[in-house]
Amino acid sequence: MYVRCIENLAEVAPYQQAWDALAGDCVFRSYSWLTTWWRHYGQAHHQRRLAILLAFSQQSGGDRLVAVLPAYVDPSWRQGRVLRLMGDGEVCSDHAGALVTQSSDLTTGAIGAFAAHLIQRDDWDLIDFTAVDDDDAASAAIFQALALHECTVSRLLADRCWAIELPPTWEEYLGQLSKSHRKQLRQLERRVLDAGLGRWQLVQSSREFADAWTTLVDLHQRRRQSLNQPGCFASPTWAAFHWDVAQQLLAAGRLRLSTLQLGGAAIAAEYHLAGGRVTFAYQGGVEPRRLADEPGQLSTLCSLQHAIAEGHARFDLLRGDEPYKAHWRAAPRQAVRLLAIPPRLWPRVRHGAWSGARRLAGAARQYTGLFS
Repeated sequence: MYVRCIENLAEVAPYQQAWDALAGDCVFRSYSWLTTWWRHYGQAHHQRRLAILLAFSQQSGGDRLVAVLPAYVDPSWRQGRVLRLMGDGEVCSDHAGALVTQSSDLTTGAIGAFAAHLIQRDDWDLIDFTAVDDDDAASAAIFQALALHECTVSRLLADRCWAIELPPTWEEYLGQLSKSHRKQLRQLERRVLDAGLGRWQLVQSSREFADAWTTLVDLHQRRRQSLNQPGCFASPTWAAFHWDVAQQLLAAGRLRLSTLQLGGAAIAAEYHLAGGRVTFAYQGGVEPRRLADEPGQLSTLCSLQHAIAEGHARFDLLRGDEPYKAHWRAAPRQAVRLLAIPPRLWPRVRHGAWSGARRLAGAARQYTGLFS
């Protein structure tokens, strides 16, 4: 087993197929999502340096890629050189972590190789991995291995992700809801959809993409602004990244971009991602002047019906404890933030000073709040 560090994005292109096989059903771990993120969020920041670790098993038929740690180094004057996972930051890529083979022996070898490689490098002062699932055994094992190399390791609770486990049929799903919610959805379906008043349309070709995307951006921004929020598309980098990656996902059959029209006007749009058995409800927008028509309820209803019809087993509502998620019978899944400091004096001093400053700032805010 050996590790290779990729610092030039072009050098990882030959491993796209093997990368996606290791990523499994999660779009946020896919080659397209993460390499496109780097082109928009990494290359634009010249101080950031790519550091993708590939673990190879040496076999008689040729070396085999068995694990990927999609990382980069992000320098900071406060924290030093921080090793982070690609896809983090404002994009909010959930279910992040190490991509590993299903073979337990090879996984164990790759984890040990990653830890040994990292401990030999002196070009990082802190590892900070966010949005890692609490049950991600491979990612946790890397930090456990780093602890054996005398790194200081910590695990912090992060925002939870929520997901609906989907039954085979829509009627079975309705049976899981509260009586009042089930009644409300059935009335909506009869009054609007069955009566032909509403039209839900899924983008299926590049020809349909641009108009639907414009509708999504418009509805999302106007709804956020009505709540005195800037909206995600106010970030030029965020908007450019998603315009780019959404079209790649469409070509790969992994985009679920939809619009809902009522009375000939668009009242909702959804930007979802798809795995083989999972729909990820990433972003959406509704017409703020038509809230009485329940555009969010109608759009979610149609999206859930489509996911069930596709045979998906999960509808992932991603991070955040918004009350509506439990209302749709989603269950929480804990995410964590994993940190490691190498056994070198200066990184430990720097991290201690940074942590102390954060605690002091928190105490100051709490003290100020007592008298506000």
